[in-house]
Amino acid sequence: MPAPAAAAPPILAGRDLHTYYGPSHILRGVSIEIRTGETIGLMGRNGMGKTTLIRSLMGLVAPRRGQVLLDGRDATGTPAFRIAQAGVAYVPEGRGIFSSLSVAENLAIAERPGRDGSRAWTRERVLDLFPRLAQRIANRGDQLSGGEQQMLAIGRALLANPRLLILDEATEGLAPLVRDEIWRTIALVRESGIAALIVDKTVEAVTAIADRVVIIVKGEVAFEGPPAALKADPGLMHRHLGV
Repeated sequence: MPAPAAAAPPILAGRDLHTYYGPSHILRGVSIEIRTGETIGLMGRNGMGKTTLIRSLMGLVAPRRGQVLLDGRDATGTPAFRIAQAGVAYVPEGRGIFSSLSVAENLAIAERPGRDGSRAWTRERVLDLFPRLAQRIANRGDQLSGGEQQMLAIGRALLANPRLLILDEATEGLAPLVRDEIWRTIALVRESGIAALIVDKTVEAVTAIADRVVIIVKGEVAFEGPPAALKADPGLMHRHLGV
């Protein structure tokens, strides 16, 4: 009998990452991986290292020890634009909207085929997904509400036709109706087969959509497992997430 085919490596992974800001030791041996089509919920209280982990994976800050792997190959120290070219789209906590550019211009600068040449996401599809953006297509980025800016940031990321979408603080500070719209969008992204790493504090929403949940506490992984295992341990949720 032929040997079984080896599983494909994760799209993006960190192995034993130690990242510092000056003398401050922020990540303390964190390992994480995101596989094709998988949705990971990354959780933890403020200041625990979630954004630093994302920035380390994206090549925006260099870990002092450990490895970043892209498709199983060492990508430690690879510039962020190379990670993006490999099909990883990142929506940072501050959204990164170009305030002086219109909605149309913010979208246009990001639109490109995926690494495999696919164009599943087009400007028309993004505007169908977010009708508010269509209504404000000529408005500048600084004329949008926080929710509209988040829609624009997500839409712009999708126009790169990524394999992996990373969302830092997906719904932080947004009105309830807008939060619901963002979560519906994340569900659509998941159904389309795009992998996702989602940072958010809304335990109910994260556990409803994630395949796995990772909780970071003081720069270390305090929990990793399926949402059902997390919800079955109220003490752990209260201790690390305050719920």
